[in-house]
Amino acid sequence: MPLYVVRWRVGPIPTTLLESAILFTLALYVGALILERGPLPRRTPLDIPIGLFLVAGVIGVFVAPDHRGAVGIFRAYLLEPIAVYYVGVAVIRRPDDVYRILAVGAIGAAVFAAGEVLTLAHAVITNRVVLGHVDAVLGINPNSVALYLEPLIGLSTGFVAFAVGPRRWIAAGLLVLLTLAELATLSRGGILALGALVIGVILTIRSLRLRAAIMAGGIAGAILLTQLPLIGPRLQHALDPGRGTFDVRGDIWVATARMLRDHPIFGAGINAYQDTMAPYRKPFPILSPEPYPHNIFLTSWTELGILGMVAFTLIVGILIVRSFRALPGAAAWARPLLWGTGMAFVMVVVHGLVDSPYWKNDLSVEFWILAALAVVAQRAGRET
Repeated sequence: MPLYVVRWRVGPIPTTLLESAILFTLALYVGALILERGPLPRRTPLDIPIGLFLVAGVIGVFVAPDHRGAVGIFRAYLLEPIAVYYVGVAVIRRPDDVYRILAVGAIGAAVFAAGEVLTLAHAVITNRVVLGHVDAVLGINPNSVALYLEPLIGLSTGFVAFAVGPRRWIAAGLLVLLTLAELATLSRGGILALGALVIGVILTIRSLRLRAAIMAGGIAGAILLTQLPLIGPRLQHALDPGRGTFDVRGDIWVATARMLRDHPIFGAGINAYQDTMAPYRKPFPILSPEPYPHNIFLTSWTELGILGMVAFTLIVGILIVRSFRALPGAAAWARPLLWGTGMAFVMVVVHGLVDSPYWKNDLSVEFWILAALAVVAQRAGRET
């Protein structure tokens, strides 16, 4: 999924390696429907909010001043990832299907995470570390790398907590590597998401021994992070009065709220936030043009209007609530997936309080693949 960084054009239409893979997958699925008359997508609990989400997206295209750019974002962030979701719901039917997808995903995640760790190590060795602009794998923004890794960390934790045998140990090794890569991004929102993961384990895991170990490890880890050479200064800067992360984001949110006061129903339109915000940034000289308002719900509102924000909130809420509700009566193979996907979306929301996860090529596809896995696991729990 991070290979969206490989870009080219087909005539006037821009595309990416990720989008080409998606279109190839969809073409294969259509071929299977024609030749084998199935498997057809089944109804899911997300169908109505997805419909509202797409309607809001169409409205957002028309509201946006740049219709062509808005269509590209609508295609890449909404239409194609949601199509992947429905293909996943159709073809993932057995535990072996899930394990096959997770095995391939684990290999890709491990390679990507190792690349992130090595990228930071190279920057340190060559004395090229600039706090706030640290190098990241494939030249991606480090905070975007953190946003991509966090749901995978939540999913891996689910298998460490609930799987048995080799899968638990493989997940544990992957969890260590993903966490190191997350810390290598120096993302403060990522640390916030890791804190939410620790709290989630304490609140939801029944084993007192595991809860005590996680609580002790979380406290020790929090103290250690404040003392580490690179991460410690980043955390201190977040609380710097006047120019810290939360102060700047507070100004962004205030300016965005003023814009939404003037555009309450439809927001700015898809891919129009940066230009629409120009007059609203003037009272805040410290602010620079941003593509999104550093909050997942505000971003949904500015891009898709109130309807889109409500639809997205329903989608995330259903995924979290249904996954954890299905956990007690679920089949053994589905429990790691239910807890892991539920916590993955919790981490998306937590980091989304200070950033804009989902609104990116790889993040939107990752979101809907995890949603498909969550729905498959929820269905398995209900059917058994």
